[in-house]
Amino acid sequence: MTSDKRRRELARAKAERQAQRREAAAARSRRNRLVGFLAAGAVLLAGIAWAAWPDSSQTAGADASPDEAASASPAPAESAATEATPGPVATPAGVTCQEPGEPRQDGRTWDAPKDQKLSGTVDWMLNTNCGRITVALDADEAPKNVNALAFLTDEGYYTGNFCHRLTTAGIFVLQCGSPGADGTGETGFTVPDENLPSDGQGNYPAGAVAMANRGPDTASSQIFIVYKKTTLPPNYTIVGKVTGGLDVVKYVAAGGVKAGSSDSTDGPPAQPIVIKTASIGS
Repeated sequence: MTSDKRRRELARAKAERQAQRREAAAARSRRNRLVGFLAAGAVLLAGIAWAAWPDSSQTAGADASPDEAASASPAPAESAATEATPGPVATPAGVTCQEPGEPRQDGRTWDAPKDQKLSGTVDWMLNTNCGRITVALDADEAPKNVNALAFLTDEGYYTGNFCHRLTTAGIFVLQCGSPGADGTGETGFTVPDENLPSDGQGNYPAGAVAMANRGPDTASSQIFIVYKKTTLPPNYTIVGKVTGGLDVVKYVAAGGVKAGSSDSTDGPPAQPIVIKTASIGS
């Protein structure tokens, strides 16, 4: 083979390799453009889905329903629309709070609450560091739940218990009664749902006291006090209503959620409130 022929063949082979590389690069470019279009489409679809999802400030989703799950800010995924533009809570006059002291955790558990033999309306007095809250418990409409609250009260369970959760948008509640005084812990028993309200706007009026839960028939010790008309799924037993001291709850609510909370409208109250003592009357 002459040297000229050999050079021509080498040049042709080099040209073929270069053409193959250009074709491979073009193919990669086409793939990248396709991936880019698909990614852009995914982002667009995600944006559409996000825009169609309800505003979290108007729903009770992962952080907005009074749930008794073992976390500091528990909640079930239930929608709970309420007033379109919730206004601030006015600070009541004449309420002052003392130093709360240290929270008391209660690690005791029970198989079931003992029968307290209650009927009719029973007063439940919660003496807090911000003043007394009196609740009229309805032992006729919610006998098992009221019995559980009365049993735990007589056991001294609520003494030193911090109200661990305040919600100031979407729903308007102060939640108390967890064994760990922070949303955690177990009592060892549950009680069935009773006296559930109708589904509809404002079905948990201001002053209503209801049981937090993890789902149907799982209430135990945690309660929430509604300080402003709230709409929730009708899943929470109403045990009674506040007959005195709702201004105490409103005072705490007016202080908002503790700074540094992951959600500025749902978390520990900035003004700590602890149940110093609790008692059952008739």
